Amino acid sequence: MKQDTHSWSPRTAAIIWRILAICFMITLWLFGDGTREGITLIFLLGIMALARWRFDLPAWTTLIDQAACLLFIPLWPEAWLGLALPLFEIALAGQLWLILPTIAACIGYAKLDVTLYFIYFQSLVLGKITSSWQTGIHHYREEADQERRDRYELEMLKGELLAANVQIAQLAELKERSRISQKLHDDVGHELTAALLAFQAFEQLWKEQDDGATEMFEQALQRLRNSSQELRETVHNMKPVHVSEISGIEDICLNFNAIPVQLHIYGDTSEVAVYLWMILRSCLKEALTNAVRHSQASRVEVSLDVSDSIVRLSVENDGVITSSDESGIGLRNLRQRAHSVGGTISTNTNHGFQLVCVLPIRKEGIR
Repeated sequence: MKQDTHSWSPRTAAIIWRILAICFMITLWLFGDGTREGITLIFLLGIMALARWRFDLPAWTTLIDQAACLLFIPLWPEAWLGLALPLFEIALAGQLWLILPTIAACIGYAKLDVTLYFIYFQSLVLGKITSSWQTGIHHYREEADQERRDRYELEMLKGELLAANVQIAQLAELKERSRISQKLHDDVGHELTAALLAFQAFEQLWKEQDDGATEMFEQALQRLRNSSQELRETVHNMKPVHVSEISGIEDICLNFNAIPVQLHIYGDTSEVAVYLWMILRSCLKEALTNAVRHSQASRVEVSLDVSDSIVRLSVENDGVITSSDESGIGLRNLRQRAHSVGGTISTNTNHGFQLVCVLPIRKEGIR
């Protein structure tokens, strides 16, 4: 059975009511005639109350309490008050049909005091209130659990989408490489092969002093011109990705007018894959935005360092943090994106605010 540790939970309220009821019965026995029958009934009711506190007994066990009270009424009249305890348990369980033995006994003893009926009614009301309280908490916990499950599923889906985004970027890069390779093979390679064959034919005709040697030489030169033109057009249409991405980083720093930004770049940026630049740009924008919103910075230092195995972006300002956003949505999303590619994002607030993004560079296979 699951224990409820909250000090004001419905379970605790039920325990308090049982203890008060048992104490009230003991008080009646002490100030009464103190018969053995009375203490025996109190002992039985106490055992049932203790069992319900320790275990989840079924509602029909309240018939045992009622039977014990009804059997002891001729021997100890105060046993009528003991029926208030099983009535509370019946209302708590929501099985009101179980009060039929008590109703039958009350009808049989028509001369009962009105105060006794009031105590019975109060026990039923308290049991019903506690039951409604317990049901409300149960529904609330179910909703909270469902919300946590939905949030977990959304986080999992988000991670899968981020990983899929990386894979799509890698596949796009592979497709572009394949297209360039195919173009070089079909166009440039074909012309170079034809030029080679033409030169071989020219060499043979030249040795034989054939008049067709000159024509074959012209064909070979034309093939070379065609292949050179195809190669020039292919290279011209290929815009270096790393140059474009570095320009994007530089443009972000240059167009950020709120605070002066100094950018330092170290290493060979051509080693950085396209999908990593997307994360680096997002980190840079987030750090610059936070510098304006949550600090009083006068300058920002941006450092991009590329080594053989990692790329490290550091964005540091000299401001005083006025509102921490370390657990904000923006940084959480960035950390998940970095984690999806095997990287990390950390922050430091000892001197101003510093955001450091470290991403691995994969040299094997597709970058």
